[in-house]
Amino acid sequence: MNINLLITFLIGMIVLAATPGPGVFGSMAKAAAEGFKMSLFFIGGLVIGDSILLALALLGLSAIAKLMGGMFLAIRIAGGLYLVYLGIRMFRSSSINVSAKMKKEENKWQTCLSGMLLSLGNPKPILFYASVLPAIINFNEVRLIDALLMMVLIAFVSFTVVGTYSYIASLTHKIQMSEKMQTRTNQAAGFVMATVGIFVMIQ
Repeated sequence: MNINLLITFLIGMIVLAATPGPGVFGSMAKAAAEGFKMSLFFIGGLVIGDSILLALALLGLSAIAKLMGGMFLAIRIAGGLYLVYLGIRMFRSSSINVSAKMKKEENKWQTCLSGMLLSLGNPKPILFYASVLPAIINFNEVRLIDALLMMVLIAFVSFTVVGTYSYIASLTHKIQMSEKMQTRTNQAAGFVMATVGIFVMIQ
């Protein structure tokens, strides 16, 4: 196990996760509207997407990935549209009861899928794994055990850093609000989620 490699990767992941972007705002919006537990499924999707991008980079497939621009464009459009759809649903949740109903109806794995699509279509992690990471890490030194540990670090950093953002955002969901305040919170969360979706599509 290459300790220096893993430390370098850990630092890079912390910077990537801590920098506000579509993934952070998407998970915060999910937490504010539907609670912290639901946002964890969204973060789990981000982790899966990041792990796929890491695997592509380590296998030397980043050039092929660039050539498959149509496929990644489709992923980006699909992910963006789904996030816009979630944002509209959040925005239209005009009360606590409606929000709770939406939370029960939505499949947790669909939430996970939306996070994965966001990660795969988000320019920031794609740039990190395809361009920045190869510049700071010699992929020839990465063994299978190192790759697996790097994926564990992705999960640890994502759930810790992005999870912290989401937990703070989820506090508004726990506060006993009037129906008017809850409506405003849901509308704000929906607006953020839809904006994230549009941002992903136009990048």
